[in-house]
Amino acid sequence: MKYMVTGGNRGLGLEICKHFASDSYSRANGYDITKDCEKLAQASLDYDVFVNNAFDGPFQESWADFGQVKLLFTVADLWKKKSKKGYIFNIGSSGSEAIVAPDPSWETYRVSKSALKHHSRQWTQAFKQNQAPFKTTLITLDRLDTELSRSRATWTGNGIQLSDVTNFMSYAVNTHPNTCIEEIVAYCNLDHE
Repeated sequence: MKYMVTGGNRGLGLEICKHFASDSYSRANGYDITKDCEKLAQASLDYDVFVNNAFDGPFQESWADFGQVKLLFTVADLWKKKSKKGYIFNIGSSGSEAIVAPDPSWETYRVSKSALKHHSRQWTQAFKQNQAPFKTTLITLDRLDTELSRSRATWTGNGIQLSDVTNFMSYAVNTHPNTCIEEIVAYCNLDHE
């Protein structure tokens, strides 16, 4: 299977690229999910699995505009029109599970990830109702064990292992053709040693 990963230049995206020998489409190699949505969607037609991993930031930023959600819509709509079979994974966040005040402003990150969650689940329903031939799964993750997470002052020494995410993806793409996993939510015990 051929995998296409947005934001495959570091962290989880890089791990997915390494694990599946995937092609990375990121700002590092000239692709921006906000500016290159149509180009990325066209490129996705050459792949069996599309991983919607890159995040463009909280929506109030001038350079962000619900890019991950818009990219999902553009890719999935094109796949539907082309009757393309395959798999779309959307990388969500456990931040979407809680509603908090929008101050500090970075908390609006939760709004973008909540929109992604809802839209991903809509495409799973399209598969379930035989309106789309491809499967869509939202992977909702708590803190990850990445170089970036470990560099933060809030790092507790624990995060979800990236190999657990790639193992789940391997499992999901190998389920029976009539089976689609709508969402997986993974948390970690932040104090576990």
